[in-house]
Amino acid sequence: MTAALQRFLLAAIVALGITGCLGDLFDPSPGDFYGSVDGIIMVITPSGADLEWDCAVGEITESFASAEDGSFDLEGTYTAGSGGPVQEDNPPRAEPARYTGTKFQLSRITLTVEVPGSGITLGPYLLRLGQGVVLHRCL
Repeated sequence: MTAALQRFLLAAIVALGITGCLGDLFDPSPGDFYGSVDGIIMVITPSGADLEWDCAVGEITESFASAEDGSFDLEGTYTAGSGGPVQEDNPPRAEPARYTGTKFQLSRITLTVEVPGSGITLGPYLLRLGQGVVLHRCL
């Protein structure tokens, strides 16, 4: 075996070991924020999470917990926004929503949002811990 091949194999073994350790430590905590290049922000709260899109907001109303395989299926709400001022007699209405996805190693989450009453499905999104996001508010 050549020295270069030995170094490569050693680096691969170390990288796999580190990745496994980091994955075991991952667990969303209140105050953590996740972002996606697709324009979504999720902030973990003690009772779930708050979400923002360019022209909508959402809330996960259950504690952010996942199954052994990292998957989750949580209840919450989704409120679509609209351009312009909010009318007093017709404010935005929160609709029941399901937030499903998977937590991955290295602080990544996939997220899909389903709003059954409106037939809306958003995502899947790939969110990363600490990912900066620029939202473009609807006008």
